[in-house]
Amino acid sequence: MTETAMPTRRLILAAAILTPGAVRAHAPRPGPNGGQKVDIGSNHAELVAEGNTLRLFLFDGDDRPIPAAGATAQAVVLAGGRQATVPLQPVRDNLMQGTGDFSAARGMRAVVTLTLPGQRPVQARFTPLDLG
Repeated sequence: MTETAMPTRRLILAAAILTPGAVRAHAPRPGPNGGQKVDIGSNHAELVAEGNTLRLFLFDGDDRPIPAAGATAQAVVLAGGRQATVPLQPVRDNLMQGTGDFSAARGMRAVVTLTLPGQRPVQARFTPLDLG
């Protein structure tokens, strides 16, 4: 990636984080693991944020777990006025996880880009600690 492409990509992702409803189709809801569950493409994902760790649980459109094996993902997190990029790696079953330079707190926002094997990348916007 060129030096000019990277800042442009970050600006686009930051704009998606700050623009309400930019990449989210339906209202977020609590997930079975205590995080926020949203639509991501034709599937669902639940993001749990604790400390400097993100856990992403993957589900199909009928809320059945999707294997994380072979998936790639990254989250752009805005917390405490700072932006951090967090790569998420498959851990087990339908779980992807990563750590980054942020501290989970109310008001934090994250845009997750997920690519499942053989599919195009999809994005979802989360506010994982502001479930209402």
